[in-house]
Amino acid sequence: MQVKKVQESDVLKFSPCSEISYVDYYTKRGKEEKTAPISQEVMVPVIIDGSERGMLISSPQDIYHLAIGYVLAENLVPTYADIESLVVEDGKVLVKTTAEAHEIPTPPADRLGTVKADEICGYGGLLDSLSAAHHASHGVHEGALVRNGEVLAYAEDIGRHNVLDRLRGIVEDKKIDVSNVMLIFSGRVPQSVISKVHGMGVHLIASRALPSALGLKLADEYGITVVCGLRPDSFRLYTHPERVSFQGNIS
Repeated sequence: MQVKKVQESDVLKFSPCSEISYVDYYTKRGKEEKTAPISQEVMVPVIIDGSERGMLISSPQDIYHLAIGYVLAENLVPTYADIESLVVEDGKVLVKTTAEAHEIPTPPADRLGTVKADEICGYGGLLDSLSAAHHASHGVHEGALVRNGEVLAYAEDIGRHNVLDRLRGIVEDKKIDVSNVMLIFSGRVPQSVISKVHGMGVHLIASRALPSALGLKLADEYGITVVCGLRPDSFRLYTHPERVSFQGNIS
């Protein structure tokens, strides 16, 4: 499967790195002074209606979408419609909520259908192809929402949970229909990740890493298909196998 090439945009932001000096030591050849890129990290307070309610510890790019996803995922703001304004200034996130409460939206319907196994493998090298920061520093996690070979949104961050909050922020801000998308992810899949995937409304996650037993239990309850150990030629399917077809190949 051919995945369309992508460039940085308002829904695809890449993590910056800094060149840092260090001493490299091996027992057989001693020490050597080197420099290498290291992922940047910031701490950003989240102020909601004048009160500090949280702290983002994250990569520094695109704090706006991260903050949207964070306040929703942490239930600091009930719905996206309850956010009257959100600005990032002077090293802080300032959120103002609406005076009136809004109804909690119903989760997106599942329109993903059946996905061919070879199509899932086709995304096995996607994250490596996108992330310069991962190759340079090995210090970020990555995630992408995909549909039919197209990357709808991409995020990377020093924290795997931040990746999911960033994607949720993009989904809400850009009104992306997630009823028939897959999430391609780099990190482990414990219950905390499944909770965020469920909150985003996604029905299939395919990760390079492995799950936890509690994560799989929660995914089964939520009706989420979990694929782990994703590589260009293989994967492990754990929950809700009805969404994956092993018949035929991608043309």
